[in-house]
Amino acid sequence: MFKWINKKTYRSLSLAIVIGVIGGLTAIGMFSLSGLMLSKSAYGVPLYSLMILVASIKLLGVVRAVARYFERLISHDATFRMLKEVRVSAFDQLMLDFVNLHQKWRLSELLQRTVNDIEKLQNVLLRVIYPPVVVLLTALSVCGIYAFYDWQAVLVIAGVMLIILIALPLIFSHILSRLTAATRSSQSSFMSLLTDYQLGREDLAVFDQEGRYEHRLQVAQHAFEKNLLREKQLLALYDFLLNLFSMLAIWGVLFVMLDRTVLMYASIVMVTITLFEMAVPMTNFPFYYQETKRASEHLLTFSAPEVKTQPARVLPIELNHLTFSYPGQTRPVLDHLNMTIQEGEKVAIVGSSGSGKSTLMNLLAGLYSSDIVTGGVSMQDIDRESYMNELNVMQQKNHFFQGTVQDNLFSDHTEAINQYLQDFNLPFTAESEISEFGRNLSGGERQRLHFIRMLLRDRTLWLLDEPFNGIDAVNKKLMIEQILQQKTVVVISHELEILRDFDMIYVLEDGKLMESGQFESLMERQGIFYHQLLLERQRIN
Repeated sequence: MFKWINKKTYRSLSLAIVIGVIGGLTAIGMFSLSGLMLSKSAYGVPLYSLMILVASIKLLGVVRAVARYFERLISHDATFRMLKEVRVSAFDQLMLDFVNLHQKWRLSELLQRTVNDIEKLQNVLLRVIYPPVVVLLTALSVCGIYAFYDWQAVLVIAGVMLIILIALPLIFSHILSRLTAATRSSQSSFMSLLTDYQLGREDLAVFDQEGRYEHRLQVAQHAFEKNLLREKQLLALYDFLLNLFSMLAIWGVLFVMLDRTVLMYASIVMVTITLFEMAVPMTNFPFYYQETKRASEHLLTFSAPEVKTQPARVLPIELNHLTFSYPGQTRPVLDHLNMTIQEGEKVAIVGSSGSGKSTLMNLLAGLYSSDIVTGGVSMQDIDRESYMNELNVMQQKNHFFQGTVQDNLFSDHTEAINQYLQDFNLPFTAESEISEFGRNLSGGERQRLHFIRMLLRDRTLWLLDEPFNGIDAVNKKLMIEQILQQKTVVVISHELEILRDFDMIYVLEDGKLMESGQFESLMERQGIFYHQLLLERQRIN
């Protein structure tokens, strides 16, 4: 929680606390003199004595206002400075370790959680650290001063202050931590169901499942609201106990001072009332403490990645009994794969849907941590950003930005762009506009434009996941010719007939390597590849 509070912020916070204590003591002095003035009025003291007290109260009022202004100014400045450090630190760590974070959380969830956590940390200084420290220091000062007048009253005040500032916050923070964990779990379940309901409402209506799903949604909502209610009830009980002990302290002071001098009687009672009013910000302390603690723990998971070596070379790539499961899954998506990709090879990975082809491609692209060996070094020991810089990757869905074709192809070579657009029969020029997310592009146009991106970016290893989806026969032939001219290529494809000229074909089923070899040898073997190709030819015929 305190990682992002640097020395300058600590100094500002310390200064704000000192000024806050001065402001608190000034307020107590005002009410103490007010009580003394009431007592003296009852005794019928001279008018000038009362006038001195009135002037002193006015002066203390001015001092209190000035102290409060500078206390707010400095404490808020410290808060904004800390938030700046948090934002910069979180962004740097997100960028440095994005690959590892990507495999733990979805991008939208990660960004939303990070923004929310940073916003919650604005309460660290103003609502978690500042209130208890200022109230405690002020209470110690008051007890030290008034111990000379009535030590029994001071003992009452000190005892109740310990309960309000230490005992109750610790107890209720511990209880609230368990309640908030239950609330977060029920909220996550409810939001997941709600998102599924919104996205799949049409399908639910078609299959007459709306009522059943709405019932599940209502149950989840009720559980979430029930946990929220428990949190609010606990905070209400905490607030009640704070006020109860404050009232008990006031009545306790009144009781122990019954036989004391009347002159200081009203003064100490007024001081007691004022001191416990200063404890009002402690009302929400357990909530803000748990909230900021949880946010800090989340952000601290963005630990700076270890400094790793840059790969001297990408190839060869070796998979030795590679097994992989996604986080939270027990069944392996890939099971003991053995595979080698040598420099200059054209490799194809084929198999039915769900066989693990795209997962394998993601591992080869370095998007997930694995035991793949690249250039003789385990991928876990290399700088994956440097490794990924040597790759050309085409996924099944590729992103396009609002802007010109040239903007989206990430190249300044206008002539080369226009030539490639013409070669691949695209009805664009480098200056043609592409709408947001590429909405004005067909599936085939998206594939060809991304393929041109790769041609303009000369890299060691090409990884292509279903590059021929939506591509007509003419442009498919052009793309295959270009692929076979590249240095080293790994292609996932459901179209088997086009793989005749590839050096190696790997056949996957249920995450296992079933066959491997060149096109002709696999056909002679008459195994899985052979039968899949026969089915493909039947469909074409």
